[in-house]
Amino acid sequence: MSDTPDIPQDAPLDDDRILAAEYVLGLLSVADHRAFEARMDGDPILRARVAEWAEDFVTLTADFPEETPPETLWRAIEASLDRPVVEPIRRRTGLGLLGYALGGLMAAGLAFVVVNSGMLAPAAPEFQARIAAQDNAVLFAAAYDADTGQLALEYQAGSHPPDRSFEFWLIAEGEAPVSVIVWPDGSPAEVVTLSDELWAKVPGAVLAISDEPAGGSPTGQPTGAVVAVGQIEPI
Repeated sequence: MSDTPDIPQDAPLDDDRILAAEYVLGLLSVADHRAFEARMDGDPILRARVAEWAEDFVTLTADFPEETPPETLWRAIEASLDRPVVEPIRRRTGLGLLGYALGGLMAAGLAFVVVNSGMLAPAAPEFQARIAAQDNAVLFAAAYDADTGQLALEYQAGSHPPDRSFEFWLIAEGEAPVSVIVWPDGSPAEVVTLSDELWAKVPGAVLAISDEPAGGSPTGQPTGAVVAVGQIEPI
């Protein structure tokens, strides 16, 4: 006999059920994910809620035939291994929590169906870079999607002194560095949409990180030490 109790279908959507759904969808932060799993170890009700949501989401794609993913997708997955989990947008609290949670779960379920049904082909980045110091004391990963013009950046290691900032630069061959983003302290990942003029320079360019005054370079060009560099390469 299973030690996991059944949960009535009309049970109220309390915070634990919302957390269970976010756990199944992978929307929790690393800390929240670990804390939730620790709670599940001694809480059969919580385990039942997770099982219920998992079953519900799986049924969304029950009628879709299996398809072999494109080779570019596997390469993108392999390139992203061992990267930190991206922090989700923080949940809103208060009286509007239920509405936001339901809306988010419906959107996630719809997106899952759309991607897996083949209605939209999932975009895969065409370029990537490993932006690293020589000793890997500073390390970021980058992936660029030419179709959307979006440059995704993920923190992996490193820190700057107090009252300083990391600033990212795109450097095309023979041209001056162009600022891409001043990294927000504590952010695990950022996505930057490059201008048409800038994205045309991505192939073969270099991404570099400099140590700048808080808020970024006051001159529009690097003023501090370059702490990490990475060549942009096709995937």
